[in-house]
Amino acid sequence: MPPIVRFENVSKRYRLGLTRTSIPAAVARWLRGRTRSAPPETRYHWALRDVSFELEPGQSLALIGPNGAGKTTTLKLLANITRPTSGRIGIHGNLSALIELGAGFHPDLTGRENIFLNGTILGLSRREIEQKFDEIVAFSELEHFIDTPVKRYSSGMTVRLGFSVASCIEPDILLVDEVLAVGDANFRQKCIQRIKELLAKGTTVIFVSHNLWLVRAVCPLSLYLHQGQVRFFGDTDQAIALYDRAIHEARAAKHQRTNGPEHPGHEGDPLVEITGIELRDRAGRLTSEVTNEESLSIHVHYMSRQAFPDANVVIRILRSDGLTCCMLRSRADGVRIPLVQGSGTIALTISPVQLYGGMYYVQAIIRDRDDVGGITSATSDWFYVTGGALSHQEMNGVFEPHHEWHVDVAQRDPDILEAG
Repeated sequence: MPPIVRFENVSKRYRLGLTRTSIPAAVARWLRGRTRSAPPETRYHWALRDVSFELEPGQSLALIGPNGAGKTTTLKLLANITRPTSGRIGIHGNLSALIELGAGFHPDLTGRENIFLNGTILGLSRREIEQKFDEIVAFSELEHFIDTPVKRYSSGMTVRLGFSVASCIEPDILLVDEVLAVGDANFRQKCIQRIKELLAKGTTVIFVSHNLWLVRAVCPLSLYLHQGQVRFFGDTDQAIALYDRAIHEARAAKHQRTNGPEHPGHEGDPLVEITGIELRDRAGRLTSEVTNEESLSIHVHYMSRQAFPDANVVIRILRSDGLTCCMLRSRADGVRIPLVQGSGTIALTISPVQLYGGMYYVQAIIRDRDDVGGITSATSDWFYVTGGALSHQEMNGVFEPHHEWHVDVAQRDPDILEAG
């Protein structure tokens, strides 16, 4: 039996700029072409390049990646809204799509009329639509508005009706884009449950969302796209981990471009110079990656032109967007740090790291005895923390503290048991 969905080396390109087909526009374009010609790469954009995957009946696939990665283009190709520039697409079964808000609805028709219109477009007979009608309306929770023109619906109401039609006809293949983000939390949970029911019945679901929690809940399989190309196809947790790391790397690069390199606290020849910051694992090896359950040692190497009997060393750990995750001060911890004349090393061990997965860097600052002025400062290279939740989503916070759960179990009450 062939796969229900097959993408074979599919590529799609779009012409950039406006494309006019009038005779004056064609003549003007021909004249411009005789005088100058833009390089081919500036006239076209490749939305997809050589993308391949297959799905069996009942499988659910998430398409993940940044904006412009080619996710919606993939859905539009599957829905036959647009055609590939090259490659082959195989679809075996009836397909229902919820790709764009209000797509397939006529704004001047009522919700009732649009259900029949949409169902007919999807290949159902009038009798089949009538059999499903009450279920569609009940799922959408729009009983009081079903005879109101759709142009008066809110975006959330439009999504409710669209998803209800798309899912209640029980297609062989269901395409769902980011439009679910418009709905409220209760309806979103209802949609997730509906998708799971369809999967149990053998429907193949292809799902696009930037909500990675939603992706995890619905799809064990993911296709990670970047700039129209496949970065990874397989287990959703692995795909999300790769995508999360790429988000952090891009954010780190942006932060570095925006803020520029760190500079010492004093101009000219500083009395103390931080010559390097090393990150080491629990075995003492240089590292640029640790798990959130491991220890991390920060080694600050310095060169001093004179002795400082009582310096204050500050260590900041910053996330890739510049957020300070923690700041540790030797003076606040009651630790006296004398700096010798010449070279030396100050080490701080954090055990365990406890940071959520993501990309970070260390800033070390050496301050004077009164903790008023900075003598010098420097930053480390980036390091990556694996494990734990994803930290690029602000709702997750910054760190995962050690914790324990305790549950008090109620004692058996004979009186309650007898009453039951």
